[in-house]
Amino acid sequence: MIRYIFTRLATLIPILLGVSILVFSMFHLVPGDVVDIMMGDESAGDPKAAEQLRIRMGLDKPIYVQYWKWLKNAARGDLGRSMTSGNQVIDDIMDRLPVNIELMLIAMGFVIVLGIPLGMLSAYKQFSVTDGVLRVATIMGYAIPNFWLATLVVLVGSLYFEWLPVLYYVPFKENPVENIKCMIIPGFVLGTTTLSYIVRMTRSSVLDSLRQDYVRTARAKGMTERVILYVHVLKNSLIPVVTVLGFQIGVLIGGLVLTEEVFVLPGLGRLILLAIEQRDFMIVTGSILFLSFAFVMINLVVDIIYAFLDPRITY
Repeated sequence: MIRYIFTRLATLIPILLGVSILVFSMFHLVPGDVVDIMMGDESAGDPKAAEQLRIRMGLDKPIYVQYWKWLKNAARGDLGRSMTSGNQVIDDIMDRLPVNIELMLIAMGFVIVLGIPLGMLSAYKQFSVTDGVLRVATIMGYAIPNFWLATLVVLVGSLYFEWLPVLYYVPFKENPVENIKCMIIPGFVLGTTTLSYIVRMTRSSVLDSLRQDYVRTARAKGMTERVILYVHVLKNSLIPVVTVLGFQIGVLIGGLVLTEEVFVLPGLGRLILLAIEQRDFMIVTGSILFLSFAFVMINLVVDIIYAFLDPRITY
């Protein structure tokens, strides 16, 4: 197991290197740069001043020179400084990261607490009205884009349910209760797609387990359906579900940008979106590299959980 963990950590290096090259290169293909944003119309009338600013910021050098300098600093844990605010990129990330962690935890809480039980219920009541309603609901939940659902929730809440806590944010340190109230709806919206997928995945996995020989043997021994379902079926059914959960983390990370923008949450997603608008590629590359690292580490944890769920799995 220890050898496997170190091997996975070693593979992290080429993955992050590839992500950094891709993001760094693609961002430079976008017309204009941060100098155009900072100087506005003045750059058209004073090209010499704009060129001096580019030289001072190192934007006059070839892209591979800029990348190599950034990569050497990133290897030391220095993601550079924001080209617009002058702050350290890692400081801006850490300031906004608590919002993302809380939003992800709430979304995953809904996915696990609701998705697995509803999937088991749908499988246990196969072809019933309950099963039909859940299957239709999951199809709708998986098909509806998060940003559209978020916009609909904000619109309906503002017009008809003024008591709904939307479009404001209270830090957890200031008021924990108000913080949870204003984060619960964005968290649910963010997790809707993953929740629907987990319900369907759990249903399929449980149905497959219920047809196995050990279930028939347990019934022949006189075990109750509750014991069979929760003791024998559930643990075996969770292996593919955990696999999907690991990959769905990427879906949640991708949904952070639009969800935070719609609900006006000061998280890392809005920071990336603002940086893209301002051509601040130091913030963009640093943030995406950080999120990529988090995604790979989460998938490593998921792989380790396999050994707990199924002792037959070896590394």
